Amino acid sequence: MVVVATDARSNMVPAVRCMSTGKKSLRGKSNASARWVRRQWNDPMVKQAKREGLRSRAAIKLREINTKFQLLKRGDIVLDLGAAPGGWTQIAVEATAPKRKPKDSQPVRPNVIALDLKAFDPIDGSAQIIGDFRQPAVREQIDAFLGGRKADVVLSDMAPSFAGNFLVDSQAQLRLCANALKMAELYLRPGGHFATKILRCDGSEDFREDLKARFGSVKGMKPLSSRPESTEMFLVAKDFKASPAPTSSDKQSSSRSDPAEANA
Repeated sequence: MVVVATDARSNMVPAVRCMSTGKKSLRGKSNASARWVRRQWNDPMVKQAKREGLRSRAAIKLREINTKFQLLKRGDIVLDLGAAPGGWTQIAVEATAPKRKPKDSQPVRPNVIALDLKAFDPIDGSAQIIGDFRQPAVREQIDAFLGGRKADVVLSDMAPSFAGNFLVDSQAQLRLCANALKMAELYLRPGGHFATKILRCDGSEDFREDLKARFGSVKGMKPLSSRPESTEMFLVAKDFKASPAPTSSDKQSSSRSDPAEANA
């Protein structure tokens, strides 16, 4: 399923109604859920995101990352993996929008393709593809939208459904990172950039080495907007090294893994 959301009259990302501004009752919630809700209520980054009309606090993280590493520039084609609820998509659309407003009669081709397993409110200036990006049918939708072009940037803020066991959770996150890297290898242009969330764990350095073999430079960053207690960080890999074009069998073989961890 492809949903294209674009507004030819404006390059601005509109305010959205995704983050609730009212406090909800904690009655009936588990202790863990209640703690999470209280943390959200008191989180200054959540409050800032609401004030700015951003769909999630994650948007502020990508803005920090982009300010430091200059990942996104006007006119870039971007794949945003695990995009729901759309925070990273908002920042990507804002950063890649053309300076000049197109004429009302001129069709606009969105530069940002947002992919997720679940649908979310479309964002002006983006195309939304719903489904497991490892599946051939979804890849065909991506290929059709790109029309033979390559992406300049692949982004992944994917995270698994956390089990509460760090070893289990960190390994699940690493698998998502590996899936995202496969997408980068398939769709990035030579010299393109890749950024992904990762948890600092025993396998994270091995993954960093995998990136170094494929990109000219790899840097790590924990944004100031990340929670202090969080083990998350973001790896930013720039200047993708050209590789042979993947065959259809390559694309199909890379789709064979746990469907529960596609683009969480």
